[in-house]
Amino acid sequence: MIKTGKILKFLSRALASLLFTFAFFMLFASVFGANLIENLPSLESSLKENFFESDILLEQLSKESGLTAAEIREACKQDQNKNQENCKQINNPEQAAASATDEIKKQIAQYEPILNNLAIPIIVVFILSLLFYFLGTMSIYTALFKISINAFFSAIFGFLAFSSFSKLLPGIVDQAFNIVSADISQEIPIEFKQNIINVINDWLKSPLSELNTLLIYIGAVSLITSIIFYLLKNRNKNNSF
Repeated sequence: MIKTGKILKFLSRALASLLFTFAFFMLFASVFGANLIENLPSLESSLKENFFESDILLEQLSKESGLTAAEIREACKQDQNKNQENCKQINNPEQAAASATDEIKKQIAQYEPILNNLAIPIIVVFILSLLFYFLGTMSIYTALFKISINAFFSAIFGFLAFSSFSKLLPGIVDQAFNIVSADISQEIPIEFKQNIINVINDWLKSPLSELNTLLIYIGAVSLITSIIFYLLKNRNKNNSF
C-alpha cells in the first residue's frame, strides 16, 4: 500500500511537470505568434530592401539571359514585357514586397484565432499542473515551490535558446536548403542566402526581444517566489514535528 501511494505521487508529479511544460509552451506560442503577426510591416520592409530593391534578381536574370542589368531594366519598361512576373518585381518593388507579405499573412492568419484564444487554456492547464503537484506532495507550499522552480529553469533555458537563435540561423537556412536539394543549395549564391537570413532576422528581432524580456521577468519573479515557498515549506515541515 505504501509503495502504491509513492507510485501514485510520482505519477502525479510527473503529470504535473508535463502539464506545466505544456502551459509554458502555450504561453510562449501565444506571445511570440502575436508579435510575429504584429511585426509583419518589418517583414515587408525587409523583403523590399533585401530582394525587390536589391540587384539579386537582376544578377540572376543577367546570368540566364546574357544581358546586362541596364538592358534588363530597359526591356522591362517595354509594354510587351511589363506584365511578366520578373518585370513586375523590378518595376514595382513596393507592390512585389506587399504581395509577398500578404501571401505570408494569409498562411499564418489561420492560426491567429487559436493564438488569441489561448489565455483560458493556459490558465486551466496551469491550475491542473498545480493541482497534480499538490496531490503528488500533499503540501501547498511544496507544490507552489515546484511550480516556481520549474518556471525559473524554463525561463532561463528559453532565454538562452532564443538569445542564440540569430547565431544558429545561418546553419538552419543551409540545412533547410540541403533538405530540399543539396544540388540546389550549392548553386544558390551566398548573397541570396544571406538576404534570406537578413529578412528572417529583421522579422524576428522585435518578437524575440519582447519574448526574452518576458522570460527575464518570469525568471526573476519565479526565483523570488521559489525562495519564499522553499522557506515556507521547510518551516511548515519543522512545525509539523
